Amino acid sequence: MHLRNLLAFSLLQGLLWSFAALGYFYNNGFYTDSWGLVFTLVFIPGQMFLFSWILALLCFPCKWLGPRALQVACITTGSLFSFFLVADMVVFAQYRFHIGISLLELFFGPAGREIFIFSAGMWSLIAIIAVSILGLEIALTFLAKKISLSIKTFLLIMGIWLFCFGMYNGIYAWGKFKMISSVMSQQAILPLAYPLSANRRLAKWGFIPAQTPYQLPRKGTLNYPLEPLVCTAKEPTKNILIILVDSWRADMLNPTVMPKLSSWLQHPGMHVFRNHLSGGNSTMGGVFSLFYALPPSYWDDMTSQQLPPVLISQAQHLGYEPGIFASSSLYSPEFYRNIFSSIPNLRMDSVGHSSWERDQNAVDDFEKFLQTRNTKNPFFGFVFLDAPHAYDYPTKSARFTPAKPMNYLILTNRTDPTPYLNRYKNAVYFNDELIDRMLNTLQQQGLLKNTLVVITGDHGQELNDSHQNYWGHNSNFSDYQTKVPFVVYDASRPQATSYSYRTSHHDVVPTIMQGIFGCTSSTEDYALGRSVFDPTPRPFTVFAEHKEKVIRIGDDITVFNKFDSLKRYDAHLSPLQTPPNLEVLQEGLKSFGRFYK
Repeated sequence: MHLRNLLAFSLLQGLLWSFAALGYFYNNGFYTDSWGLVFTLVFIPGQMFLFSWILALLCFPCKWLGPRALQVACITTGSLFSFFLVADMVVFAQYRFHIGISLLELFFGPAGREIFIFSAGMWSLIAIIAVSILGLEIALTFLAKKISLSIKTFLLIMGIWLFCFGMYNGIYAWGKFKMISSVMSQQAILPLAYPLSANRRLAKWGFIPAQTPYQLPRKGTLNYPLEPLVCTAKEPTKNILIILVDSWRADMLNPTVMPKLSSWLQHPGMHVFRNHLSGGNSTMGGVFSLFYALPPSYWDDMTSQQLPPVLISQAQHLGYEPGIFASSSLYSPEFYRNIFSSIPNLRMDSVGHSSWERDQNAVDDFEKFLQTRNTKNPFFGFVFLDAPHAYDYPTKSARFTPAKPMNYLILTNRTDPTPYLNRYKNAVYFNDELIDRMLNTLQQQGLLKNTLVVITGDHGQELNDSHQNYWGHNSNFSDYQTKVPFVVYDASRPQATSYSYRTSHHDVVPTIMQGIFGCTSSTEDYALGRSVFDPTPRPFTVFAEHKEKVIRIGDDITVFNKFDSLKRYDAHLSPLQTPPNLEVLQEGLKSFGRFYK
């Protein structure tokens, strides 16, 4: 082979891989609206030919070793990536994520044979596929020798590819800005695809982002819920109020920091769960998992299709009057485009120059809502407080000293966390007063006994607790960043109780759907959890953030992270050397693909 043969081989390889990429869409479904179809037509060649040009660059140095060496390099490189593509399509079909270093580490590791159990028939099929791919790549090299590809023709082909590559990035940037679901839903279909995002630039140029729901594409990827829900409640008997505190550490629910809520825990009907996990280590993951009972790996699909959780849909079906009062804006994260997308006249943000002022405004508006709502209908309330996240509070709440403002630029592993922890405690202490105020308001209006109240946090907040220089959240999945307080008030369960078994945000939706909405459908049809009052041990808890997928088995945490490498540690972030429960880990991985067709 010579240089022109290499270029011809790359062209043939790109055509082959583009054809093979249809397998991803076969499993995922095609989009036939104009935007979706055009994006698919440029996305496949734009992405797959990128790999073929990379292949050419990898093989190019071998031309100086002679034609035979160049041919061997093409056959070897092409075979390896083609085999990877076939294997990746199989993994994607089952789990809806692509093969990465983390999975390869498991496969080739000492426990690989126990996780990936292949029968003799499967190994035979793998061997046949491998031999077939090798034969095909050999044939491509010989075919490439017969193609007379001029430089002019090659430049024309490169121009067409650059057009496709630029078009798919441009269409995706526009589609994300305009929330075109048939475009956004395709981003994760092909491996190693990271198309352009330009929301801020487009807004700066004067374009207006989408604000209204879009029609679902004819063929989507989601299958949520798995089956139509069967719920018996015709006239709901309870109001629902969810109070969420941003960055609320599990150890803050104590009489010193939160004296008022701690006092409430002694009241009949109060239930506190001492071993509760969020569904993520960020606001996006924590809130998403609370309302959907799914990991936020489903975020893009729910957002692109503006599909609300069954919890909200069923509440609206039953006539609940929604009252959504978030201290921080619902624009970021874009909860108005998924969780609350079906709620009309949504209150998007609060008034105030500081977090504590906006918290106060959210509670003020909630109390006004209680006074002005239609009392003939039950209400579904959500109050989201933000002060601990910002370490912010009014002067009157400065109970713990000394207290310093957070400055992440100067924090080191040797920094004394005490002044920052004190500032954080003051913010939590302030929110304790607001929670007490809301509970008292409900009691004074005679609503408390007829309201299910859930009080929890979206995620934890680490202050170098692991002594590995982690401050804040969204950086690991230890207890410090995922364990949160969890309190339920339910007058129909009059005995005040403390529970020590493991629960998670995935259990909130089943608790409400079964206990209040009378849903008899299997919780597996719409959630990963079960009622919080079900003490049956949970085999695992899953988290997801951005590109990270996490499975926690007891205190054993396995992270398939955004850099595609595998990490394992315990609840306190100490590295683990022992192998995980392989059977449960495999079941946990399936959770990320359960609600896809």
